[in-house]
Amino acid sequence: MVAVREDSYVTIRNFPTLDELVNEILELRPISGVATQIIAMTDNDRFSAHELATAISAEPSLSAKILRLSNSAYYGFPRRIGTVRDAVVLLGFRAVRSATLAQCVIDALPPGRNLDYERCWNHSVAVGILSEILGHAERVHKDEAFTAGVLHNIGRVALDQQLPEALARAIELAERHGINILEAEQDVLGFHDAELGGALALHWSFPEPLATAVAKHHTSPDELSADESLASIVSRARLFAASYGLSDGIDRTEDLDFPSDWMVPPVSVALHRAGGMDGVLERASAFIEHTIDP
Repeated sequence: MVAVREDSYVTIRNFPTLDELVNEILELRPISGVATQIIAMTDNDRFSAHELATAISAEPSLSAKILRLSNSAYYGFPRRIGTVRDAVVLLGFRAVRSATLAQCVIDALPPGRNLDYERCWNHSVAVGILSEILGHAERVHKDEAFTAGVLHNIGRVALDQQLPEALARAIELAERHGINILEAEQDVLGFHDAELGGALALHWSFPEPLATAVAKHHTSPDELSADESLASIVSRARLFAASYGLSDGIDRTEDLDFPSDWMVPPVSVALHRAGGMDGVLERASAFIEHTIDP
């Protein structure tokens, strides 16, 4: 039972606790066994192209999506890729692993009522690409940055899918009182979607730094410790995206300054090589076009 902010009175809403909601989602929307296998490969740091290709090929629909993506403008590979194994060999284990994990989570969290599903994931993929650019430019978290960026908003997608009325209420409160959506969710539920996303990531056995990045993606980079550097990368990528007016449709982006750290090398150079923000948005659009079912 959670007290909810109102203009002149307090009402009571009976919503699940964080732990109860996580358990409901895990029961109704378990993550693919392929994702579990890939995470295990990564944790053990022992993997091969054959093992990854075999795991993906065990699910025909997933294999088809990965092949479509591999042959899309997202990668821009010059010749046609005919098998998952070829994709892993030609595009790289880490690239295909990251795309597959993202696809598995997208499949596990179908559309809800409040979010524009395609816009939301397009924003998340753009943040993933920007996170990857940061990781490569600064030579940190190069393997995890894309995945962390793509998955950073899974708590909001899950909340909209599982408790759409609670998210709708939070959106209403945020607009009415001019407060942050996370603060409004806290009022309605007693927790916010970033906490939900972090808890889901941990229960899905994602590495702890990635789960932390999901849970703290809204935190200012200045407030994050050295141990939370992956979270800092995602936060910086989100701020840069927001400075272009890019969001999931709920977060506010007005009156945000262009982050100065993107204007100097090595980050500015890496962004330029990626085609600038236009190139990032084109790649994000290609990813969504080939991974989200119409």
